[in-house]
Amino acid sequence: MVALLPMPIKNRDLAQKLLDELRQTNREVLNEVPWRVIQSVTCQQNPSAESVYYKVRCADCDFRLCKQDSAAWHEDCAEYSDPHHLERHVCFRSECPKKYLGDYVPPDKQHPRWDHNPYRTLSDANTKAANAEHSSLRVHRGFNVFQHIPCIVSDLPKPDLLHTMHIGMLDHLQKCILHFMKTHKRLDKYNAIWLSLPAYHDLLPKNKSYEEVSQWNGKEIKNICR
Repeated sequence: MVALLPMPIKNRDLAQKLLDELRQTNREVLNEVPWRVIQSVTCQQNPSAESVYYKVRCADCDFRLCKQDSAAWHEDCAEYSDPHHLERHVCFRSECPKKYLGDYVPPDKQHPRWDHNPYRTLSDANTKAANAEHSSLRVHRGFNVFQHIPCIVSDLPKPDLLHTMHIGMLDHLQKCILHFMKTHKRLDKYNAIWLSLPAYHDLLPKNKSYEEVSQWNGKEIKNICR
C-alpha cells in the first residue's frame, strides 16, 4: 500500500449550507491524495514511454527501472461513493438505475459500464449548465482522478480481508455450516465445543453460544477465523 485515504471528521450538527461546503471540501481532499500518488500513470500528462520509468531499489538490493501501475483497489462498496464523486446508492461499476440495485442481471442483459468521457467533458467545461447536467447524472461536479486512470478501477482486485474474507466469505460459510448442523441435529454439540474453547493469548473464552450472538462486528469475526 502506498497511500491511505484520510478519514474526514463527521460534523452532522452543522447547518445544511456549511455541511454541504464541508462535504465538498472532503471530496476534494479525498481526490487530491490519490491524484498526487498516481498522476504519473494518468492520461492527463500524456507521458512518453521513457519518462514514466524510474529507478527503484528492489528487495535484492539491485536497482531496476520500474513504472507505476494500477494493480489493486483497497475499498469496500460503501466507501466507493466519495472517491468516485458519486452520490449515495449509485453503482460505481455500471449505470444501473437505483430501483434495480441488488437484482440479478443475466450476463446478456448487463447494464452499460460507466463511460467517464462525458463526465470529464462536463468537468472541464465548468459552466453552470455543465454543472447542472453533471448533478442530474448523480455525479458530483469537479475533477475526479478515477475518471482519468487508463483502466477500469472497479475491475481491479480488491485485497480487502475484512470485507471480502471475514465479513463476506467466512460469514457465508458459517451460515451454511449452521444450517447443515441444524438439519442433522448437531448444533448443540457445536455450541458445546464453542463454549469449551479456552483462552489463548488475546482470545478470550466465550460466554455465549455461537447462535446466541445476534450481531458480529469485524473484530469478532476475525477472532472466529483465528
